[in-house]
Amino acid sequence: MTKNCFLSLLCGAFNAVLLLPLNAQEGGSNPSQPPVLGEQAFRSMSPAQRFAFARDFPFWKSDSATVSLALRQFLPIAAAKNDSRTAFALKLHQYHQRSKLKLKQADILQLLSEMEVLATAHEWEVETVVARHYIVFEKYDLNEIPIEQKYTEVLNTFGRMEDLGFEQFRDYEGEGILFDLSQFMYGLEDLEKMFEYLGVAERFIQFTEKGQYHTILVLNYLETYYQRKKDYPKAIGYAQKILQFSRELVTTHPETEWRRRFWEGFASLDIASMLAEQGKLEEGEQYADEGYESSKAGYPGRPFASLRGEYDASQVLLAIKLKTGKLDEAAVLIRRAEELQKKLDTDAKIDQYYFEPLKFYNNCARYYELRGDAAAALRYTRLAQTLQDSLDRRNDARKFEQIQQRLDAEKYTEQLRLVENEKELQKWLRNAALLILALVLALAFGWFHRQQHLRRQREAELESAKNDLETFTKNFREKSELVENLRLEIEKLSRSGERSQYLEQLTHSVILTEEDWSQFRAVFEKVHPDFIAEQKTAYPDITPAELRLLVLEKLGLGAHEMANMLGVSLNTVYKTGQRLRKKTASGL
Repeated sequence: MTKNCFLSLLCGAFNAVLLLPLNAQEGGSNPSQPPVLGEQAFRSMSPAQRFAFARDFPFWKSDSATVSLALRQFLPIAAAKNDSRTAFALKLHQYHQRSKLKLKQADILQLLSEMEVLATAHEWEVETVVARHYIVFEKYDLNEIPIEQKYTEVLNTFGRMEDLGFEQFRDYEGEGILFDLSQFMYGLEDLEKMFEYLGVAERFIQFTEKGQYHTILVLNYLETYYQRKKDYPKAIGYAQKILQFSRELVTTHPETEWRRRFWEGFASLDIASMLAEQGKLEEGEQYADEGYESSKAGYPGRPFASLRGEYDASQVLLAIKLKTGKLDEAAVLIRRAEELQKKLDTDAKIDQYYFEPLKFYNNCARYYELRGDAAAALRYTRLAQTLQDSLDRRNDARKFEQIQQRLDAEKYTEQLRLVENEKELQKWLRNAALLILALVLALAFGWFHRQQHLRRQREAELESAKNDLETFTKNFREKSELVENLRLEIEKLSRSGERSQYLEQLTHSVILTEEDWSQFRAVFEKVHPDFIAEQKTAYPDITPAELRLLVLEKLGLGAHEMANMLGVSLNTVYKTGQRLRKKTASGL
């Protein structure tokens, strides 16, 4: 069994047995129990004060009675005050203390569902992510969702936390959520994602009594990551952080104190093993001696865990003693390990700890080899080899299964991504179509209004042109009357012998001058835009005088009026009309 494999298994076993949250402790009085705040005092607080109090209340080190009493006091007050954020924080504590409160699985899911509904109703994005995270992990543990779905949810959780800002999750132990995500990725052999998540979690761990649990786990998994990379300096650096934190932590809680001593010893043993891997036996031996002594400080509440801790620690120290040639000290450790093994065999589940003797068999084989006892060395070598072969097969199968699960999960996630992309594309196309339709409608609406405007403008211009044409016609008639009056006046004067040369010239002058014609024609074409062009097309050889006659005829003027307006004689108008009849086959 390699050193890294041993450390990984040892870390997993002790995380499961020794680093359970304090909610594993049931009942009992404890001198360190915090006093429960009075109901009236809690009720009189502001919402912000209640939330801060609920967030920081030390449920984690309280016994079952204290936890139950505090929640019975605080939750109804938060509900009565409509203090939803405080209620959410208390429900989250209720979930974390589910073992102390002996909640059934159905009650746990109901509690988490209430938290999610509460967060969604208030549009709290951070709280929604928190509630959803725990719902997914609980449902996965109950086999209600497949590993592929959990993998996708883990990726989504980290993405949402990143989008919202990891610091926004401080009130809800965001480092614990990040550790959960990294631990899941470690189980799938996705070390890079595990390392990414742990790197963020490391920024938020708290070197305090309350933060001990997640702080040590995050540092320990980072240490394991670098061990597997054979980067011993960095791995030792994280083990040193655990060791220093454990040595400096001050606590009055018995189990926390035992856990502190355990990790002080375990970190020392980790450092010793890695130093031995690098050939630094003297320095490694010193750490191994210290770690072994710490591991022997048992905790009455967990006798099996205490024995297991000393047994595993003895094997690390024994390996170093053998490498340094201290066989007498090694013999003492072997005898103690045999005693511990007999005690452990009576309590341990054989399938759970089947491979635990492997390190011991290897150490014994090496010990008897150094003692010159070939038969004993061969016996332990065979025992070790049998276990090692079985362990290798199991590890290979498990690693294959983990990798296959990860590949299946990645494939599932990719399929979901493609589906989501397709939905987004359809949504984009639908929105684009709606936008184009809206644009077309807007353009059509604008075009319609412009056409309406142009139509009204043309109607106004046409009306104006008609008015102008009527004005021109009226002026022409007035001029015609003036000419006729002048002619009659001239005839009177002529009969009386008073006809003047000026009047003669005026009588024969052209009333409708070229300038008058140009202005008249412009107005006429607005009212009858195609008339002149049609006449010219129909009768290419029509003369200007004939064209003017047709235009005046179009306006309904009589022959006398036309003669007066054109400044010609009535006979000229008749002759021009005759020519037109020949051309148009119609009379005037």
